[in-house]
Parts: sequence; structure tokens; C-alpha cells
Amino acid sequence: MSNIFKSSFALTFLLTLSACGGGGGSSSANDGGGSTQTPATISISANPTTVMVEESTTITWSSANASSCTGSGAWSGNKSLSGSESVVMNDFGIQTFTLTCGGVAASINVTVNSDNSEGFCVNPHRAEIYESYLGDYEVPMPQNSFTGESYKGVGLKDYGVEWIYNNYAQKGASWIQDCSQREYIKLMYRTTLKRLKDHGVNTVSIYNFGYWQNAQADSWLVDHNSKHLDDWVIEYIVEEGEKLGLELHYIWQFLGQDTNQNWLFDGLLETGYVRVDMPLLTKIMDTHETHMLWEAERLEAIGVGAISADWSAMWLCFHCGIDEHHTQEETDELKDYYMERMGGIIDKIKERFTGKVYVGDGPQWNDKRVFDKVDGMILPFGHLLTDDEVAIATVELIEERATAFIENTHKQWRCLDEQPCWFNSSETIPKVIFNFFGQSHASFLTTGWIEDGFCTPGVINGITTDCIQYEVKTDFSAQAIFTEGLLRAANNQPYFDTLGATTATGYWLSDTLIPDENQLPASSATIEGFPNMSQSIRGKPAEKIIKSWYTGEYEMYEPTIID
Repeated sequence: MSNIFKSSFALTFLLTLSACGGGGGSSSANDGGGSTQTPATISISANPTTVMVEESTTITWSSANASSCTGSGAWSGNKSLSGSESVVMNDFGIQTFTLTCGGVAASINVTVNSDNSEGFCVNPHRAEIYESYLGDYEVPMPQNSFTGESYKGVGLKDYGVEWIYNNYAQKGASWIQDCSQREYIKLMYRTTLKRLKDHGVNTVSIYNFGYWQNAQADSWLVDHNSKHLDDWVIEYIVEEGEKLGLELHYIWQFLGQDTNQNWLFDGLLETGYVRVDMPLLTKIMDTHETHMLWEAERLEAIGVGAISADWSAMWLCFHCGIDEHHTQEETDELKDYYMERMGGIIDKIKERFTGKVYVGDGPQWNDKRVFDKVDGMILPFGHLLTDDEVAIATVELIEERATAFIENTHKQWRCLDEQPCWFNSSETIPKVIFNFFGQSHASFLTTGWIEDGFCTPGVINGITTDCIQYEVKTDFSAQAIFTEGLLRAANNQPYFDTLGATTATGYWLSDTLIPDENQLPASSATIEGFPNMSQSIRGKPAEKIIKSWYTGEYEMYEPTIID
């Protein structure tokens, strides 16, 4: 695996001391005689050079032109002129092994990590909550569990740890002096992956995006230096995931801006979707194909297990048109072209990538050019309750509505909904991965998602504010009943073959649950956003529900509550 720091290689230093006229360490040189003494040489290495506390590393060394050797630093005592020694590492941090032979010294460093540290960088985040965060609903008991072969997924939050680190550094956080950016990034991903493994997850979704080079160019190309997750970070996540037996699922988000913050599409910021005609759709599909084929080759090389062929975070409106003269015939032509191109992209990805290929993050309907080629469909849920049902919401009501949604989707895909059947429909329906993410506030049950990564202005609960996120009432129990209701519906429904379940773009990358009190303006004052009301399940009752469904083992939710 190229360009990846490997803890298992042996790093060797060779240090040689050369005698200078009259200035050497030998007695003959000090006596002023004409004889010279051959300088001592030392070779020392450690394997591995990165270990966890209480694991061992093997120090190997050899020397020449010396009569004795001693150790200092992380070891001590007399050492043979050559040999190897297994050393149990009991202290975390950077541990230095020094060997001195014949007046010459050489050293090797071993990084010793703990479950909560990377070198001397100790996890600075705490999972504390206010009691009010627990919410108003009764947290349900998990009803069942998935089989061992199921896709048991969680999607990481779609921002980079580098961004968090830089935000804290800008605010002058005291722990920054003990943590390099690289150490912090490694620590956050390593501890997050281990936590997910402990909760029964077997597939971790990674979301990435980058800015395009020039919005006005004839073709859009990604500026690889602007990608939110650097290539080395993806490689590190894959490497750590492999150690834990986790499969990585890579998903690309189609960002609508270039490196100068110019928008690629008119109206995207205001509406949240892109109005397309054939020339624009052609350019979008050309852009996506070029980038995804590059991604497929890279992900194959580093051992990623799955990829989504479509994109996330940008919605196309085929029926909107770019003017009032748009017709149904034009809508069908656009949909047909989209599926033709997406099917071709899947074919080309499979020529370069041997892992699993999924779709469902973008537009979806039954078309054999896509359905017959993929390993699974990701199926998200829409809004399930009305405003007047929020106060009386129960797990049973959410399961009922989720089951109805699944049934309606099945009817649409099977042409059983009394609507005209899409002309390219397939007889084969792929296995489904149910996407059950839900935010931690009751309003999500009816009005849906609210930005949780930074402040946005607006009106909420009759209040006009520059940051609606501070006005949202956090309710972990609302997320809990939503999660359990959807999992029950996915498990009990008779309509689709179920591949498994996941929660998209949501899992926070630190233990933080209480947001910073001052994150305005969003352009410069954001720290970690709003994990309290986010779709992240980390540190919340929903996480224990998912652990039970993924492992069959129930664990009580026992938060640390502060005044």
C-alpha cells in the first residue's frame, strides 16, 4: 500500500564517528602517537515503531569496533555488542531507545499509543450532557437484532478532523500544544473506528468532497488539494479499519462550488436542488464519471471494500426545467439519459474496482441499467409524521409509517402503484440497505433535517435569529424512538430482501456533545458545530439501541450529566 505510514516497518539509523587528527577518543590519539583507532559504528532498529500500551516492540542492534554497549532512555543496563530484545511498552508517548557503544550513541523512537492517546496527544474531548438533553419520550428497548452477515453500517460525519483541529487552534485551545494536527487526526479516527467496532458495526461509510477548479470551465475537474479528507487520511482510515476487520464504503459528495466559492449552478443555494436541461446534465455526468473513475482506481489500490457509484448532497430536479416551457417528454429524456450514463459509470467502475458497488445516495427509481448491476440499494426514509403527531409520537407509530413508506417504495419499483411503469424497469430488485438517520430533536420527526455543522440564520419557533441551531430543543429520546421504529420496520417488512442498515453522514468524530456557546459568525467562529441536536448517535441512547441490533447485546445508556 503506497504512501501509507506503516507501523510494522523497521526504521534503522546508522551512526558513525570519524576520528580527527589528535582529537579522537583513543589513548593512542591522546598520547600524540601516529596510530589511529577505527571508529565505532552502531545500527539500531525497532519493529514495530508504533504500538499500543502493554504491547511489545523488538529492538535489534549491532555494533562494530566497540568493546561494550549500554542502553539508556526507554531501556537501561549493559547490552551485548549485537542482539535483539523484546520490550513491553508500559508508558504512552514517544519513547526513545538509546544505545551507546565505544563512545558512540544511536537512538530509535517508538510511538506508544493508548486507547485515548496518540503519542503525547491525549483525547481532549468529554462526553458530558445537560439533563435536559435526555428529552420527553420514553426510550424504547430494542426489539430484535440483525444476523451476523448483515450490512451493519454507520456513516462518519461528513467533515474532516483537520477542520476541527484548525478551529480549536484558532480559538487558542490549550491542548493544541500537546497535539500536532497529524496526531490529532489519527487519534480521532482510530478511537472512533474502535468505538464503532465495539458497537457491532462492520461497515463504515466515509463521505468526501472537494472544490472544483473553475466554475466557468468547459469541464469541471476536482482540485485535489481542496478535498476535505486528504488522500493520506483516507489511507489511514482504511489501514486502521483493516486492523479491526471493518469494511470501508466510500461515498462522494458533489459540491456545487469551485475553489473561489463561485457556484456551479444557479439557484442551488436558494432551493437546495439543481434545475437541469440536457447540456447541463451532460456536463454533470461527464464530470462525475471522470472523477469516480479516478476514485475507483485509487480506492482499489488502497483496499477499500465498497463504493457508491452515484453522488450524495446534490439533488437534481428533472421535472423543474430551466424555464416554464419544460415538458414531460423532456423530463423523461433527462431521466433516461441519467440512467444510461449511470449504468455506464457503474460498468467502468467495475473494470477498475473489485469491491462492492452501491447506489441510492442520489436519484433512484427502477431502471435495469442500474438495478441489474449493483450489489445493493441504499434506501433513505422521508418525513414520517405530521405536526400534530409529534407530541404523541411512539415507536409503534413510527414503525407503522416507516412500513407504509417501504410498501409504497416497493409498489413504485414493482409498478404496482397504478402509475405508468418506467419503460426500462427491471424484474430484479437489488437487496436494500435501509438508511435510518434521524436528528436529536422532536421537530425532525415532521419537518426534517436542520443544518448541524454550523450556524444558519432563519426563523424557528417564531424567533428570528442568526443561529437557529441555538434555538432547537435537544431531545435524545426523539432520535431514539425514530431509530428503533425504523429498525423494527426494516426488520419486519416483507417487501424487500434486506442487506442491512446504516446511518448516513452522521457519526460525530469526537465525544463532544455540548456545543461551544459562541459559534458566530459561522465563517470564522465554528468549533464542532452542534453535536447535541445532530443526527450523530455517538454518546446518545440511539447508539445503545444500534449496538443491541448489531450485536444482540443490550447495554444501558449511562451518560455523564452536568449542571
